Amino acid sequence: MQIKELEREIRLLQLKLYKLGEQTDYYSSGEILRLSEKLDEKIIIYQKLLYKKGN
Repeated sequence: MQIKELEREIRLLQLKLYKLGEQTDYYSSGEILRLSEKLDEKIIIYQKLLYKKGN
């Protein structure tokens, strides 16, 4: 997976979470938790790629 592609996916997930957060006061809703988990996974992959690229 390319770094630029991951950056786009991360930004998209961040925007989705932000918009969903504006619509609800319940931050433990299933959709928010699912998107947050997916975002975490993408960030971890992104950091690993950056680390490998730096070494």
